[in-house]
Amino acid sequence: MEGTIAKPALRIKVTGLCNRSCGFCNEEGDMCSIGDVIPDGAFTECVQCLVESLGLGRVMLTGGEPMIHPNLKEIVRSIDCPDISVTSNGVRAFSVGDWTELKELGLRMAVISIHCATPESFLQLETQEHSNDWATKALEAQKSNLVAASQSGLRVRVNTVAYQSVDQTMGVLNWLSDLQMIHQFEIRLLNDLSDIEHSQLVITKVCQQLHAEVIGLERRAGSSNASTKWRSASGFLFSTKTSIRYFFEPVCGECLNRENCHEGFYGLRLERRQSSYWVRLCIYKHSSEVLMPWRDFLCSDASKLLKELCDKERVKKAVRSP
Repeated sequence: MEGTIAKPALRIKVTGLCNRSCGFCNEEGDMCSIGDVIPDGAFTECVQCLVESLGLGRVMLTGGEPMIHPNLKEIVRSIDCPDISVTSNGVRAFSVGDWTELKELGLRMAVISIHCATPESFLQLETQEHSNDWATKALEAQKSNLVAASQSGLRVRVNTVAYQSVDQTMGVLNWLSDLQMIHQFEIRLLNDLSDIEHSQLVITKVCQQLHAEVIGLERRAGSSNASTKWRSASGFLFSTKTSIRYFFEPVCGECLNRENCHEGFYGLRLERRQSSYWVRLCIYKHSSEVLMPWRDFLCSDASKLLKELCDKERVKKAVRSP
């Protein structure tokens, strides 16, 4: 079996704020110091220069929680890229009309993170105290967004982290499988970065319980992101994502934390700091070689070598799934 190389992506943190407090969240670096993106000429210039200079094929809107940004639609409108996606926890409900408008403005994919199937498990995941009623409404909003985004014609994927047990993960998959039969969205199982070994064991056991077979593999150019596509014995479709610990030498070569790093080089992140835009190459460190103003990044050796790396990526053989 052969796998495919996906287009490299630019992740834009549109805000550092979030309406959840998930215990496993790595917060994508120092989120407290990240400001809201302002969809003006400076932002448009920054994004287009990065996309065109590096030959990037995708823009991914992340956070924080991007759906709480008051100008999300204007942000999508200001980006000229054929493949724009948003990754959300889905707790703020958008209507079919909202999702349709985002699609008309250029959004192509909605990724909704759903890790629980009951209010009780939802509350267990939070580090802040909330009521059972809040959790119930949050789950309803997630389901509503999943259905509404699908009905708008967007490509939709659910991300779920295997953060606890096989039973917990199977519960989420069972809850999603009935909806998938109607709305045809994707489902992806992810590692818990705070406990890679345990979560990978959970994913392996889930695949075994479902008697799933591998039907494809994809790796993202210029990053350590790889996903395996599966089909269960009953025809249920899902994928798993794992880190293959790809280290980009200009960024990771002399890192003292390399042996303990589970993520490796994950790609480019863009964030607003000090009223300007900065490129982040590592979520763990904040030194000048991995966090720099975007114009400085484009003049750096890392930028040139990353472009060469992405240009050379070709279809490769699939690696054995976990």
